[in-house]
Amino acid sequence: MRALTPDEAQIFVTEHHLAKRIAPLPGEGVHTELTTDVGRRCAYANLLTNFLITSEDSIAFLDITDWSAWDSSQNLDLFYSYRRYLGENRLLHQAHFHVFTALEANELRNILHLALISLFDVNGASTTTDFRFCASNDEGIDLLYRDGDDWVESMQYFFARKP
Repeated sequence: MRALTPDEAQIFVTEHHLAKRIAPLPGEGVHTELTTDVGRRCAYANLLTNFLITSEDSIAFLDITDWSAWDSSQNLDLFYSYRRYLGENRLLHQAHFHVFTALEANELRNILHLALISLFDVNGASTTTDFRFCASNDEGIDLLYRDGDDWVESMQYFFARKP
């Protein structure tokens, strides 16, 4: 994992032609779920990781843009401890754009899991797929998928209403 400063992130986005993938999600094709269920958010971290890391060439990123909305549901000590374990000692306001290779899929899932259960605002995308998502501190997780996308069947299953 590499954590990038805002300036470094802009260079990364330009070099990898990712401007469209970091833009706000369009209205069409976006599906939203509101959930505070920690287990479901853990399942989301696993599912989203699988849709971002689609091949050995994948480079995925998570941009954590807000981490202070719900102090009562956050454990920044745990989050920063995990980042330090991965070699990143800076605070989120210094380096909040996280980049992961396919070999770092577990680290991506773990950072995403911590961000989702902490109700951070986080956007995710990849260099090898059009799939992207946006989670916000209002408990919503927005996913972009359209008819014909490879991940439609899995997402429809995941979004199926419970009886």
